[in-house]
Amino acid sequence: MPRHKCRRATSYQPLITRFMPKGGVHEEAITLIPEEIEALYLMDLLGLYQEEAATKMEVSRPTFARIIKTARQKVSLALLCGHQLHLEVKRDRYVIAFCCDDKEHFENLHPKGKYIFIFTVQDQTIEQTLCLDNPAHEKEVKPPLTLTPLFQEYNVNFFLTATLGQGLKNTLASGGIQVISKESISEEEIPKLF
Repeated sequence: MPRHKCRRATSYQPLITRFMPKGGVHEEAITLIPEEIEALYLMDLLGLYQEEAATKMEVSRPTFARIIKTARQKVSLALLCGHQLHLEVKRDRYVIAFCCDDKEHFENLHPKGKYIFIFTVQDQTIEQTLCLDNPAHEKEVKPPLTLTPLFQEYNVNFFLTATLGQGLKNTLASGGIQVISKESISEEEIPKLF
């Protein structure tokens, strides 16, 4: 009798979910499941060791090794043999962050806004809301140095902003945080973003 498969902790939420090679394409698409996407994110994007990545995913190190091996084989097959690559995404839980100057109206979103808002959305319902003072605003510190580590601490998946410098764009991307261009948003729109 097969063992019951444990639920794996995943946090990375890619915006782009389908990749197609230019030119000849195989009919068959290769699908990466959420746990394989998370393994690639933790090891290849964040650069964690297997032990650390396994702990974050709440699996054993041997289980993580099997997951990352399968993920890398699928990506290699897609890249080298011309298969389409589909990323299976479950958007039942995600975390959104943005910065603005007003606690009531979320307008003029920009990285140096006075406040950082972090919304955790579960099953299209806002589960938790945090409002923090933005260290990039208060201390005149550059946003790439403060925002990306803070967002990673709170497991932010998406950052909403109307303006974005190249330095912050690069550090967010290297931290696996997707940027969505948005001038403003209402609290009612947040759970319906995806």
